[in-house]
Amino acid sequence: MLLEKIQYTESQKTEMYFFKDVDYKVIDEFQASDLTLAEGEKANGYKPLTNSAKVVNQDYINEQVAVIDKIIADQYYNNWGRIAGDVVSNYQGLSSITSQIGETEREQKKFLTESVQYMGQDLGTLQKTRENLLSLGSGAPMNISLNELKMLSSGYVYTNIKPVEKIADENILPYINLAFLKSVSKIDQESETLLKVINNDHVYVAFTIPEETSIMGENEVLALKSEMMGTSDVGINQAYYDFLVKRVDQLYYFPELRFKYEDHIYTSYFVDIIKEGNQKIIVMMVKDYINNFSDVVVGNAEIYIQDYQAFEIPKSAVFTVDEETKVDTVTKGYFSDPTSVTVEKYAGGKAILKESDNPGLNSGMRIKIYP
Repeated sequence: MLLEKIQYTESQKTEMYFFKDVDYKVIDEFQASDLTLAEGEKANGYKPLTNSAKVVNQDYINEQVAVIDKIIADQYYNNWGRIAGDVVSNYQGLSSITSQIGETEREQKKFLTESVQYMGQDLGTLQKTRENLLSLGSGAPMNISLNELKMLSSGYVYTNIKPVEKIADENILPYINLAFLKSVSKIDQESETLLKVINNDHVYVAFTIPEETSIMGENEVLALKSEMMGTSDVGINQAYYDFLVKRVDQLYYFPELRFKYEDHIYTSYFVDIIKEGNQKIIVMMVKDYINNFSDVVVGNAEIYIQDYQAFEIPKSAVFTVDEETKVDTVTKGYFSDPTSVTVEKYAGGKAILKESDNPGLNSGMRIKIYP
């Protein structure tokens, strides 16, 4: 038999959750036609985003200041996980903050929706953010640019946002669990018009699989996390995910996973595993084609849980000598030369030999097959 290298894959359909770094501001008398660039186009910090000066909405500023004041008063900054927990309890069975519910409950949902953008900030940073918001509230028309509005330094610009996008923000990712992921689909999908910017650098993606399902690279991920952070405990996830954003050079060490979404295949870095009961949450970071995920929070995708170059040979070609696994390679003189191999798995009468584990094998070599 002539050896030929193949791309061996095993895939699984799953529901994926996309956590983006999103920033937004409400501008008076603002609509898509006011933009100086096409919606979805990337802008830097200094580029004027509207054709004329605009006023930041005063009600928006007052609401955001009130959100920060409540965060500080209730000391959420000492335990940001409370926000994720409250999202789950407040959205159980209720999908809309505009439905016929009590005023207190409606206000709590509004607070939770708006508070996520501040998650991760310490007390000093919250106070500074509050000052920045108040500085935008003069009521005078101003140059609308990312820098002037104290938003992200660059990103893709849009003119609407859904409450579910506000909650499924990158800031909440360190605190997610299975209950939170199940609650995401219950959150209001109605859009509101405003200026939205999505960080063009990366997007985090999460999905769940059964605990017993093996996924390529999982034995490396937590070891790398522990090496970089001193522990693999979920309690350091906020610092860990921030670290990965800032230290792009460290991503090189992480295994890669490919997934298929809307007929396109993307490559991601496999950066975390969160185990809960009989499930595990897989967290990946995507660095390319970020704009393709601009309008998705939850989407159906296909994840390649095994994905590597390999040799696929009949199981009968493999034998054992003194507890060592071998195949017979055929030399130029048609002599047999037993060669040690590592079998990744057996499947359907075939032996799968990962190329990286078998440096003694090459495409074009001949091996013997035994009946």
